[in-house]
Amino acid sequence: MILRIKRRILLIRLALSFVLDYRKIQRLNKRLSGGELEREVNRICAKAGRRMRNTAFQMKGIIVKVGQFLSMRKDVLPKAFIQELADLQDALPAEPFQNIKPFIEKELKKGIDEVFQEFDEIAVAAASLAQVHRAVLKDGTEVAVKILRPRIEELAQADLDTLGLLAKVTQRFPSLGRKMNFVLLHKEFTETIQRELNGISESEHMQRFAGMFSDNPQIVIPKVFDRYTSRRMLVMEYINGARITDRELLLKWGIDGQTVARALLDAYLKQLLIYGFIHVDPHPGNLLILPGNRICFLDFGMVDELTMEEVHTLRSLLKNILFQNIEGILSAFERLGFLAPGADVSHLEPIIHHVLDRLAGKVEAGEVPELSNVVGGLQSFLHDQSIQLQAKYMFLIRGTGILITTLAICAPHTDWMGLLFDVMPSVMSEPVQAG
Repeated sequence: MILRIKRRILLIRLALSFVLDYRKIQRLNKRLSGGELEREVNRICAKAGRRMRNTAFQMKGIIVKVGQFLSMRKDVLPKAFIQELADLQDALPAEPFQNIKPFIEKELKKGIDEVFQEFDEIAVAAASLAQVHRAVLKDGTEVAVKILRPRIEELAQADLDTLGLLAKVTQRFPSLGRKMNFVLLHKEFTETIQRELNGISESEHMQRFAGMFSDNPQIVIPKVFDRYTSRRMLVMEYINGARITDRELLLKWGIDGQTVARALLDAYLKQLLIYGFIHVDPHPGNLLILPGNRICFLDFGMVDELTMEEVHTLRSLLKNILFQNIEGILSAFERLGFLAPGADVSHLEPIIHHVLDRLAGKVEAGEVPELSNVVGGLQSFLHDQSIQLQAKYMFLIRGTGILITTLAICAPHTDWMGLLFDVMPSVMSEPVQAG
């Protein structure tokens, strides 16, 4: 109880500091203008971002996730604030094994030694909500055991309740409520956290992905052991692979970066344009490379699911990109909710023109991948137009940015935009499949 009270006080104090910052900015708007106003506002917002980051480091748990979630909301939050959250990593020291063991045995309903012949006490990975241990079942099967941290559900619910209260109070301030829907933001974030705290949901995601790629030998999804999986614990096949940054091992295995990049791009296009069910956190830590240029996906806590209508709209968007149809691109943006009725697209059209010209070879390409320009330009446009997107679209935009970085690591000298045009037709020819 005392811990919950302390956490609530910290969150309320943080929220009040943001309100005070907003009041400062309102006063500055009355007496400053131009570059001077912009500098002062950026200074206040950057300081607020650092305060958010420091509080997340202090409180840990879902507050780290709050910071990461806010760092994606470039459509509604100041850029200076967002930039201070860019390095907020979801990695923490693992909980000591003696603290974790009772929770594992509670989920198993028996002693660890009764189920496993080996169980590594040192975690192989640890994040704000859970940690992973390697183990060996009695039959010799090597597995990974993902277990939630002690009390994380209780603390998460307490923090979510406090955040929900703050969202409702903040929404009542007209000057703030017009800027963003805090209650909706809280709802979206709560849904995200609830998925990540549910081992059964994650196992269902994994099995669904395994079905989606059952005919593709290049894509590997760890097998789930339902017998030992519960809401608080997920037991899955342990995959021995290499990180995409482990160049020495990849060279030893004869891995071809371009082949891996093509397989990864093909897999994401199919998720996006055929199934509408997407792994939205494809950073290098969630991917393993296996001999034979195979790719193993890990961590299915963060997924997006689109309606079939949204999938068809995305297919239309990419077709219009292929055919250099700006009106069609803007129409698809509007149907996806990227553009409000009557939105000023004057800042977006030059970005689209430039990218399409580069794709057509009319402009010499520089070192920055074209899609990086699209993602960055779209995020800037969304922020400038004060458009609030559904969280799933922000996850998709963020995931696209992560995918671009990952592809660049896999095949740094590959013309992967050309690869996109090579892969896309075969994907587009397959019918949309309902989940």
